[in-house]
Amino acid sequence: MKKIIIYGAGKKGIKYARILCDYGIEISGFCDTYKTGNVYFECGGGQKEKLIFDLKDVDCNKYTIIIAIADNKQYEEVERKVKEYGIEVSSIEENIFEGKDTVEANRNYVAEYHVREMDNYFELVERSDYLNVFWGEDSLFYQMFQELNLTKVVELACGRGRHVQKYFSDAQSIILVDILEKNIDYCRQRFSEMDKVQYYQNNGYDLSLLKSESCTALFTYDAMVHFEMMDVFQYLKETKRILVKGGKALFHHSNNTENYKVTFSSGKHGRNYMSSQLFAYLANRADLTVLKQYEIDWAGEEKLDCITLVGNL
Repeated sequence: MKKIIIYGAGKKGIKYARILCDYGIEISGFCDTYKTGNVYFECGGGQKEKLIFDLKDVDCNKYTIIIAIADNKQYEEVERKVKEYGIEVSSIEENIFEGKDTVEANRNYVAEYHVREMDNYFELVERSDYLNVFWGEDSLFYQMFQELNLTKVVELACGRGRHVQKYFSDAQSIILVDILEKNIDYCRQRFSEMDKVQYYQNNGYDLSLLKSESCTALFTYDAMVHFEMMDVFQYLKETKRILVKGGKALFHHSNNTENYKVTFSSGKHGRNYMSSQLFAYLANRADLTVLKQYEIDWAGEEKLDCITLVGNL
């Protein structure tokens, strides 16, 4: 196994170093376009100090580089530069889960990242300005949500349950599904006095505990954008199975096809590889009918995401 150098000695690079340390993986140092000297970061209850290397001094036979740069154009420039030196570029996921199934590894990394790093985010998105993206009267999400029959609705990848308050009064029965035990436990406590809410911690790719033709609707917001395409297809097939005839499902998913090797750690805002057309194709192969589909901007990125309404007709 090659030793690891992180390109990018800023906040993202230090975060990567800390995450790798938590997995018991030691990095050899950093590279950076603008910085020199040493980098300090927390690791295992103490502080680590690592040198910033000059890229030309990195032995391509001994090292692999993980690029920790948020800006996509800068990322691509650095990637080209690194490869010109004959140095392998790898992802944080590949190094943490080396030798394991790639889809499973990426799925697990996204889940574990949300446990380790996302508490502040979950608090932030409870704010009304964040919720209005989905529930404001002019929102496409809200307008398409109105087409769902909420007699028995599944919220897939529910997180900490921030959306429940927006549709609770209109639903007869709610099933909250999430891969993370931490999120399901949080929701159990949050909605403990609400008898019509059920909870289901799943495996991240199926809904096997839900009976066939038992639900009238399913939706997922701000989560499937990170999913592996193969998992998206599994969920579409499961959606077909659990929906009653005439039932509908609303999916917020990625529309990012810039790089087929993209991962959660390298994609813009963590977006995985998917497009509106690919999603429509997968829905068709799952025997679902695409009813409406809109490509949308996200966080200043043009048409980075997509909203698709499908039906079991």
